[in-house]
Amino acid sequence: MQSKITDAYAHFGQPRFGSLDQLISYMDNHQIEQAVAVLGPRVPDFSIISEAAIRYPDRIRAVGIPFGETKDERIEAVKLQLDVGAMGIRLETREAVEYPEILELIGESGRWAYGIGACLNQRMAELYLTWLSQYPKAKLAAPHFMYPDFSPEDSDKSGGSIQKLMQHERFYGIFVRNAGMTSSIHPHTAYKAWMEYVYEQCGPNHLMWGSEYPVLYWRNENANAAMDMFRGFLNCNEEEWKRIASTNAIEQFFTGMAPLSTKGFIMESPEKQDSSIQKLAIPEWVEQQFERNRTIPYFPKGIDLPVEVCVAILEGYLHSPEFASGRSMSEYIFKQWTR
Repeated sequence: MQSKITDAYAHFGQPRFGSLDQLISYMDNHQIEQAVAVLGPRVPDFSIISEAAIRYPDRIRAVGIPFGETKDERIEAVKLQLDVGAMGIRLETREAVEYPEILELIGESGRWAYGIGACLNQRMAELYLTWLSQYPKAKLAAPHFMYPDFSPEDSDKSGGSIQKLMQHERFYGIFVRNAGMTSSIHPHTAYKAWMEYVYEQCGPNHLMWGSEYPVLYWRNENANAAMDMFRGFLNCNEEEWKRIASTNAIEQFFTGMAPLSTKGFIMESPEKQDSSIQKLAIPEWVEQQFERNRTIPYFPKGIDLPVEVCVAILEGYLHSPEFASGRSMSEYIFKQWTR
């Protein structure tokens, strides 16, 4: 990896996506100085947002998620996360369409929407263009900014509102490998037309890179290869690539103070909390709806493992010689089985 990296899209949140300490271990090993840590889908570990703000205010910015079975619960959860310092909220395509109240909360607070599928079609692009015009202090990042088999002749996928959104001064695309790319092999021809179109519309000043840690390990990938793949796609010079891999994210997410908590901090244990800081309670329904025991899919078309097994594997891997030397998780696991 290059000497200075900023990861615009990593995950955290126990148990499924790991602890804050595990995220920091990953970052340190790959010389990633700063990262945006996004709660993974259906993992409402809201306490980790406060923990990151207290322990690593200069290295981590947190993005929360809607959570809850009802609209009122989802709104309450979003308010809670924004109140304790989340930089923004990650929204699935369906959530952005069905819960305009959540976009309103993000916009009114001047935070970031991390909009999955923001450029999926003209309808989604128009939705976010309208939102940006309504809230001049809010910004939009689009993770998983990769689509195969793109054609600039497809009027629902290019031009129009999509082009306007990509060219908007408060829009940033985040290049992240996704599950659909696991079957794609070098030189990833199916994505070439999309990458060329994106680079033409956004330019290097409005693009970023994200690893999707730790999910990339579930796919038996590593951050070096994920970054090298995007570097190979783009016809850009070293200075332009530096902007994509670091500078843009630093300027947008880490210049200035992090969002401040307005109601206190959530801490997992009272002894870790300064007595002068108000403790913010998490509603009981959050834990009641938290599916802690969901299995995790390991390796493309591989096996589903119990979450407690995956927690142990990740912890072992992050402290292993294999991880330190850039070898894959499958190599680490194979070594444990063949001792």
